[in-house]
Amino acid sequence: MSLIDTLQRHISTFISTEADLPADEIDLHSPLGALGVGSLLGTRLIGNLEEHFAVRLRPTLLFEHPSIAELASAVAGIVAGDQQKESAHV
Repeated sequence: MSLIDTLQRHISTFISTEADLPADEIDLHSPLGALGVGSLLGTRLIGNLEEHFAVRLRPTLLFEHPSIAELASAVAGIVAGDQQKESAHV
């Protein structure tokens, strides 16, 4: 499973649980707002991703990448970039 797939699954599960949506109703390409992700839930999602994937994220990522698919791709790029920085310092 790729990092993007892992992130999509993680974000989908988070939204399903926190927004009380059935998993089969979550479309990876739907706007996050249509899935019930407002500013409070969005802030919690960013915090969850930071903690789970050990990376710092800008809260504006939700607005810049407004679907699960887009957000997962953006976060994967940041995670991969951080891993490259860490390996360069070894």
